[in-house]
Amino acid sequence: MFLFVLIAILLLVVFWQYILAGLGLWVLVLIMRTLINWTIADPKPSYRREPVQTRPKPKPVQTRPESKPKPMPARELPALEYLPRWTANRRLETVRDHAQWQKNFDNAAH
Repeated sequence: MFLFVLIAILLLVVFWQYILAGLGLWVLVLIMRTLINWTIADPKPSYRREPVQTRPKPKPVQTRPESKPKPMPARELPALEYLPRWTANRRLETVRDHAQWQKNFDNAAH
């Protein structure tokens, strides 16, 4: 411990000019900042400035919309047997009908 105190005193003796210069510069900077704030610097504005937005606001989490009740039809729906159904046979028939029509169209064009 005694050795540590001796080294500290030695450093103070050797570098006392630099220490005083550093303290003097520090005080000079504080005085200059105070003078600038009192004289040159603009006073605080009387209006409130809005902060600059640095990133977009987060969007709310998207949730599934609530199911709406199905509207009632204006009139009665036809019977289910009346409504056409797309079965595998019906699809095959329409494909065949279209192929036949295309063949007839191509032959008529020649």
